[in-house]
Amino acid sequence: MLVITHPNLSGKVELAEDEIVALLGKNGSGKTTLINSIMCDQGKIILDQRDFCSNRDYSVLSAVFQEPRSQILANTLEDELRIMSLYHQVNFEIGRKLMGKYFTHNFFKLSDGFKKRFVISSILSNSPRYVLLDEPLSNLDEAGIKLVTEIIPQGSLVAEHRTGHIMNLANKIYLISEGVVREIDRDKLSDPDFLRKNGLRGFKLESSGGNPGEEILDVNAGIRIKVREREVVCLVGPNGSGKTTTLKKLSGKIYAIFQNPDLQFFQETVEKEVKSPEAITTFGLDRIKDRNPFTLSTGEKMRTLIASAYASGHRVIGLDEPTTAMDGEGLLAFAKMVDMLREERRGLILATHDKDILPLCDKVISLGQT
Repeated sequence: MLVITHPNLSGKVELAEDEIVALLGKNGSGKTTLINSIMCDQGKIILDQRDFCSNRDYSVLSAVFQEPRSQILANTLEDELRIMSLYHQVNFEIGRKLMGKYFTHNFFKLSDGFKKRFVISSILSNSPRYVLLDEPLSNLDEAGIKLVTEIIPQGSLVAEHRTGHIMNLANKIYLISEGVVREIDRDKLSDPDFLRKNGLRGFKLESSGGNPGEEILDVNAGIRIKVREREVVCLVGPNGSGKTTTLKKLSGKIYAIFQNPDLQFFQETVEKEVKSPEAITTFGLDRIKDRNPFTLSTGEKMRTLIASAYASGHRVIGLDEPTTAMDGEGLLAFAKMVDMLREERRGLILATHDKDILPLCDKVISLGQT
């Protein structure tokens, strides 16, 4: 039995070796804080009635964190697993199943979705008794989500926003809300009001399109892309299909935001980064406006960048996976931003495989596997 507590949170999470347990909560609620207890800086983990941090046996308990770059040992997954196999038994088949033809490809040339698969493969190939996974489905396309959910083993604690996938996966569900960790009934995840109240995903966005204006962008970026006023153009396709590459080709012609938030912050507070009180309020950033952007959760970081894009005044804004790790609260704020941009006669290009935001798209361009 695994028991996790944290001094900043009331309550505990209990995980048996034969369970898959979900951990839900809006951005900043404490999901990552609880999972980071494995670092033994704060929080407490009791494993089989003993203090895990007294010996830190990571072959028994391991974790997949939000940022894949922090956990790699080698440039390719094949090399990574070979290095690990020098010290203990490794299941190469997990890596081959999750990575496919990218098993021997350089990590730094992979799409963000395959970088996530790389780290999940590395951790699960060690067959730990228990594993903590922080947003393991973020950046994954539908094929990746299917593969990962099929391979997540018993003895896993999964922190996620996507309640639809969690309902079919977890034996037990915990919610963190207002500093309290508590177990909830599965049927709560079918209640749209409960989801909205607690900042969770699972409800449907309403379509907000209509009345596009004059053309404000016509460019060839490998494919012909035209954008009109008040129009949202969505680039969709599997991981590695070229969505991010297409946006990079448009840089200079549009205001583009890419997937790694930390590379796009230049100020010491959210308020100085966004430079717009209206955008701060629109995106619900008031409570964190004095925080350093680098200390925010992944979802909060993306929300800050989107607020900056909103405040920029550019006629066309490109967003690369803008709703990655974004909770239900952030999703509603994002939809509100889209509506406001339409009112201001601006256009959007969204590179995404998040089906939750497809109702916002006026036009969808499908990219094939490259």
